[in-house]
Amino acid sequence: MAEEKEIIQTTPPEKSSRSEERIVELSDKVKTEAEARATAEAAKAEADKRAEFAEGFVEVLSTNPAAKDHKEEIKEKVLKGYSMEDATFAGLGKAGKLGAQAPKPQVAGGSAATQPTSGQKEVKDMTLAEKREALAKEIVWQ
Repeated sequence: MAEEKEIIQTTPPEKSSRSEERIVELSDKVKTEAEARATAEAAKAEADKRAEFAEGFVEVLSTNPAAKDHKEEIKEKVLKGYSMEDATFAGLGKAGKLGAQAPKPQVAGGSAATQPTSGQKEVKDMTLAEKREALAKEIVWQ
């Protein structure tokens, strides 16, 4: 029995046929092509995300002027898959600058009332109907 085991173990394995070698070769080629295609698709997706960021960042600046200081952080989050709005909120919220609005310019003037006084309107400020009414009053009294 020991001799049979030795004989079985010492026999060389059968050589694979040419067709099996070709199958292995072709499957390796398919795997390589699939990896190359996946790499190309990933590069295209990243380029699309960069374009999306470039287009959307201008709109973000109009609503959140503090975003200009955190552009790279927002860009990084957009490239990771966040939407432009989510990336902006995440970046500005972490920095504590979320909701900061652009300062409103001061309008010249004072605290004077802009409402007309209770006196009569000038003719230039009257509508056509008011002008007719005022003229009718003037004509009747004379």
